[in-house]
Amino acid sequence: MATLTYDQLINQLNRAMLAGEADRVPLLRRVLAQVGHPDQQAPRIHVVGTNGKGSTVALLARTIQAGGYRVGVFASPAILDQREQLTINGKMIEKTVFVHCYEQLLPAVEAVVGAADRFTIFEWLFLIAMQWFANQHVDLMIIEAGLGGQFDATNAITVPLISVFTHIALDHTRLLGQTIGEIATNKAGIIKPQTTVVIAPHQAVEATVAIQKIASAQHVDVITASLAGFSHIHLGLDETTLTMESSLGHWSGISLNLIGRHQLATAATVLAVLVQLNQRGWRLGEDAVRSGFKEVHLLGRFTQVPATWQHPALVLDGAHNPDAMAALVATLRELAPNQKFTLVLGFLVDKNILAMLTMLLPLADNVILTTPDQPARALAVDDLAELVADEIGRLTLSDLTVYQAADMNEVRQLLQASWLTTTTPIVVTGSFYLIRALEEAGLDG
Repeated sequence: MATLTYDQLINQLNRAMLAGEADRVPLLRRVLAQVGHPDQQAPRIHVVGTNGKGSTVALLARTIQAGGYRVGVFASPAILDQREQLTINGKMIEKTVFVHCYEQLLPAVEAVVGAADRFTIFEWLFLIAMQWFANQHVDLMIIEAGLGGQFDATNAITVPLISVFTHIALDHTRLLGQTIGEIATNKAGIIKPQTTVVIAPHQAVEATVAIQKIASAQHVDVITASLAGFSHIHLGLDETTLTMESSLGHWSGISLNLIGRHQLATAATVLAVLVQLNQRGWRLGEDAVRSGFKEVHLLGRFTQVPATWQHPALVLDGAHNPDAMAALVATLRELAPNQKFTLVLGFLVDKNILAMLTMLLPLADNVILTTPDQPARALAVDDLAELVADEIGRLTLSDLTVYQAADMNEVRQLLQASWLTTTTPIVVTGSFYLIRALEEAGLDG
């Protein structure tokens, strides 16, 4: 039988969402055991949470890499290419290597579940990441959970060195629970004996209680990251600078290439993880931190695109739940006070859209509504327009102008039309699917 190409393979993988089904993790563990436990070939850091996972993973990976280590990262979502989710020292897996790892795993998958399509694309990506990292003899694996924790594919890994909990908030409530406590309990299902738990600062009390309860039952130490050692903080649109003090040292003038006050919690969480690693014999000091913090980059988290002759400045942010949107709005208000924006908005139907609109619309002087490129879950632009009209009326935003666009190509045409040839910055938010479509449409330059 002829070998599949990467494009053929990626197009035939099962797109179902099975993250809430309890039998998935045991099946994945059986596959990993059949192929010799590739997940055990290097120490592991497991990162779960609602918001801040991507920033935490990116900052942690870049800093450890700057310390001279080879770091394999499995993270989501992808923006343009599924392979973005599998990287070693920032470099995506090659297409031929992706197919090779798939073929390595296929006999074990068929032995366990009968056919390749019994696993979803996310489960396959996870398995391929583990196999690739083992083949490449990485020094460390950083594994970001998808949805939840207990039943997430990534929970198939063997005991991680450190289990990291970023900010926990309400999202995916149909699958994970109706309260923050229930969601935190689901996510804390990743805690295994002999790991160490690091919790990001500013957690809701019920989240911390749920995590600590499960950690205590597993006899696991819990470290809560803190901003107490941070001082001389300057928040800017280009970078954040600060002084950091911890058991690792006193470092002034640290430049952090993640924008917004909420990213201080990311920095504190990463610093707490670095302390734990150094206690275990890793060598991650000031030089690694300065380099990693300055060089970290993550598309779709307050990513800025400078103004050109074609359009004013752009901010791309994949905020898609009220907690993430509150962080975006707070950043815009703090770093660009009194500024109004052109908002490009699109949402998935299963999100708390009204809560996000309530925060966003007062910042706008123009709004362009569109439909994200996600046929199964996207909210149609006409339905979004009705919600926006009701919210404009409730908030009495009589000067706000609203436009509709079928897709990002129409958005580009509207933005380049004469009525928007102004210097008003553009903020694209509501879904990572909008960021992907914008990149494909070429609006960002």
